[in-house]
Parts: sequence; C-alpha cells; structure tokens
Amino acid sequence: MNKPTIHAAAIVSALLLSASAAHAQNMPLPPVKEAGDVAYVSGGVPDEQIPAIERARGSFPLVIELYQKAGPKSEYTADAEVRIKNSEDEIVLNDKSDGPFFLVRTPPGTYEVEAVLNGKSLTKRAVVPAKGSRRVVFVFPPAN
Repeated sequence: MNKPTIHAAAIVSALLLSASAAHAQNMPLPPVKEAGDVAYVSGGVPDEQIPAIERARGSFPLVIELYQKAGPKSEYTADAEVRIKNSEDEIVLNDKSDGPFFLVRTPPGTYEVEAVLNGKSLTKRAVVPAKGSRRVVFVFPPAN
C-alpha cells in the first residue's frame, strides 16, 4: 500500500470505531417492566446496553448484578431467575434476567433477594433506602 492508501484506511477505521462507540452510547435502556409497586429493568446483553444501564442506575434504589465464576475471573451472566420478597414474605418480583443487571425501583424496606442459575440458589438480604441505592452482587459457581 502506498501512503495515501494507508492514510485513507486509517481514517476509515477511525470513523468505524467512532460510529460503533456512538451507537453504544445511543442504545436505549431496555423496556421498564412493572409488577405491582415494583418497576424494573433487566439487561446488559448485548454489551452495548451497558452504558444506558449505567446511566439509569441512580434512578433505581436496588441494583442487582449477576456474575458466574469462570476460572479465576467472574463473568457477566444472564438467564437467572430473580425473586424478591418483602418483609411480609410476599413475592414482589419474579422474573428471568435478560442480562447481568437488574435495576429495581421498589418502596424502601427490607427485602430478601434470591437468584437461581442452573439449579443453584443464592439469597441475600437487602435494605432499600429512602434515598440512595443498595447494590446486591451474586457470583454463581462455574457451570459444569
């Protein structure tokens, strides 16, 4: 290749990378679902949804993240069943995750959050504040 061709190829590559980054920034938040008093968003797949989810985190007082061990690291996972029970032991949310992030808008209070993936159940207690947010992270064992 001669210098003008190399220069043109570099410009095209830069434009394609820029367009890809702009697309990721403009990908909308997945649809907000409702279950009684609870509104929630689940997503993060494809990865291009992650910027929208990161921007929306602050407006959801409960943020659930789902990972699975993969050797020495943990990786995002999806398809976990997520159940949330209130202090009266009533299920206020029961749905399958569409990605590694579950953003939940629920009244302040104490909740039991359960996530089930490949038959393995993990449970954590979460106190959702009136202001601010609570982050709950689940790390599942490696898949067999």
